[in-house]
Amino acid sequence: MKRLVLPLAFWSLAGASCTSTPSRPTMHPVVDTTPPASDAGASAAAERPRVSPPASGPARDVHLPAVRTARLPNGVALNLVEYHTLPVLHLRLTVRAGLSSDPANLPGLSSFTGDMLKEGTRSHTSAQLAETIEFVGGSLNVTTGTDSTLVSISVLRDHAETALTLLAEVLSEPNFLQTEIDKLKRREGDRLRRSVNDPGWQSRRAFYNAVYGPAHPYGHTDLTLDVLRRITRADLVSYHRQRYVGGNMFLVAVGDFDPAAFQALATRTLGRIRGGQAPAITFPAVAPRTARQVVLVDRPQSPQSVVRIGHLGLRRRDEDFVPLRVANHLLGGGAASRLFMDLRELRSLTYGAYSAVGESVETAPYFANASVRTPVTGDAVHALYAHLGCVTSQAPPEAEMAQTRSYLIDSFPLSIETPANVADLVTNLRLYDLPDDYYDRYRARVAQVDTAGALQVARRYIHPEQSVLVVVGSAEAPVAVGPLCPALATPAHAQDTMAQQLAACAPAAAAGDGGAAPPERSTQPLQEVLRAFGPVRVLNLEGQTVRELAATAASEGPLRTRCEDLNAPALQRSAHHETAGASGAPH
Repeated sequence: MKRLVLPLAFWSLAGASCTSTPSRPTMHPVVDTTPPASDAGASAAAERPRVSPPASGPARDVHLPAVRTARLPNGVALNLVEYHTLPVLHLRLTVRAGLSSDPANLPGLSSFTGDMLKEGTRSHTSAQLAETIEFVGGSLNVTTGTDSTLVSISVLRDHAETALTLLAEVLSEPNFLQTEIDKLKRREGDRLRRSVNDPGWQSRRAFYNAVYGPAHPYGHTDLTLDVLRRITRADLVSYHRQRYVGGNMFLVAVGDFDPAAFQALATRTLGRIRGGQAPAITFPAVAPRTARQVVLVDRPQSPQSVVRIGHLGLRRRDEDFVPLRVANHLLGGGAASRLFMDLRELRSLTYGAYSAVGESVETAPYFANASVRTPVTGDAVHALYAHLGCVTSQAPPEAEMAQTRSYLIDSFPLSIETPANVADLVTNLRLYDLPDDYYDRYRARVAQVDTAGALQVARRYIHPEQSVLVVVGSAEAPVAVGPLCPALATPAHAQDTMAQQLAACAPAAAAGDGGAAPPERSTQPLQEVLRAFGPVRVLNLEGQTVRELAATAASEGPLRTRCEDLNAPALQRSAHHETAGASGAPH
């Protein structure tokens, strides 16, 4: 329906004719000495006492809805959560069959098997499966990760039986037609050939291989073209028979349903899944690292370098996971963190720099990463190592710690505001073997991490001197080395803070061409710059070692950094040019 738009003059006339007080006759003028209403209101407001708002109370823990548990005769575990706000149903069926369960000679078989689940069953083709779920307005997704394959279905509550029947069918009755296998192989081959040119994909592959080694279940992150060629229908059938059994699965259902009726429906539908237990996965010990290792994936003509620094961290279920996440957040958890403010806001090396605590059933990695302009790759690596060193050597200021705790505490309720969010959290509880009250106590545990606790847990799990440095970039590309500008070598700037050094070099930096390194600085090939951080193994894009370079003496970074300059409050002051000049440098 079109909206009627009336001219301004109409509203002026309407306002004049609809006044609630009759106008005075013009032949009897009256002088009104009453102050205008607005003035009277302002006078009254000025006389009222100013009252401060009440202080905020402590954040209360947010509780997940109750989870009802049951187990079907075939071993499938049920986790049911009533959520009656919306007439929807969210199903998450997790099979403990991820990349970590791949056969040693066929890494990536789990993800290929997961992708084949939607490509046809004994009763329906892939097109018919898609039509069935779309006809009821639902969605079906299959995702394979490190430790699991997740099949997700969301529908309106009235279509619960359709969803569960379809879920049971794709899990227990895939037909693995050779024609569909061939189609998927072509699609996956195209994806892998594109991925070879993706620096992020290359960085992840090289990092996990270096941290865990090729024989570890976590040492690979994807298929390879060689494995793709060798996968047969018999491999898929064998893997599916071993891993897709009731004792290796659990269902999380969140939505508007009656638990008793839903359990009966699940028994009729998911009960078709074959029972049994899957073979145990063996995780060999990873030898402790005693020094830095550098891996350079040579990507000729690359305009950027993808940098990742890390090592083994901890398991998702370990008690220190929450304290380490708190310590990590102030380092690189978001746009207000140290890495982001320094490498992006102050030095303009990247669009974003972050750090993360990995999540997996067994020991996951801890790492920091950034994508930077090639000429400043060395500067970025120096900066990342400086920050990793400071978070483990100096306790954060209380103001920074309070801001970090506040963010994590106040943002947590957003993670459980929808039934889909609740389904994801309950899935994590079961996958990582966490206690049922884990998320109920989460905010209280965050609040308990003080400055001393953050420093202690960082020292326990962050080890920059025993890390793996992976860089994906052009091995022969020129990279700036040495001080940011010649002025820093003079006695006048010997005691400058980082902000003052940046200000002193600002004119030289502005003289650079198109954001490249200033002309005053010397350059070296990227592979030579990286030798200052440890012995370098150079890989080609296929992951093959092409040469190895011995380490050289440590090099000087672009700036002299002190840990008191690298916490969030100091970086914020630097960003706003609020630091007083110790040497008269311009700010």
